[in-house]
Amino acid sequence: MKEIMEQAQPYIITIVTALIGVLATIVTGAIKKAQGKAEAYYNAHTNEKDRELLHKIGMEAFSWAQTVYREYEGDRKLQEAYSYASEKLSALGIQMSGDEIRAAIEKAVVDYNAKKAGGKIAS
Repeated sequence: MKEIMEQAQPYIITIVTALIGVLATIVTGAIKKAQGKAEAYYNAHTNEKDRELLHKIGMEAFSWAQTVYREYEGDRKLQEAYSYASEKLSALGIQMSGDEIRAAIEKAVVDYNAKKAGGKIAS
């Protein structure tokens, strides 16, 4: 019996090593798949929060420009609101395109005008 075990030992070690390799591959694949799902969720959730924050800052920038630059025309107010929103977003580490920032400010203007006219806001 001892002779048989000694002769089989290299085969047993090879089989156990192969099983450990297969198990490690399965575990690594499962971790990679979970990581991909977690990353997708994080990116979607972060993007959603960034968008909500963009709209809040857009409203804040519009209100600020409307109050501080009351005597100026719309283009100057838009420039000031854009600068305000860009600085706020940069300070928070949020990267948005110029068009996205402008769209948030324009939405705030539309919502303000609709509310002022007694209508519903677009939110």
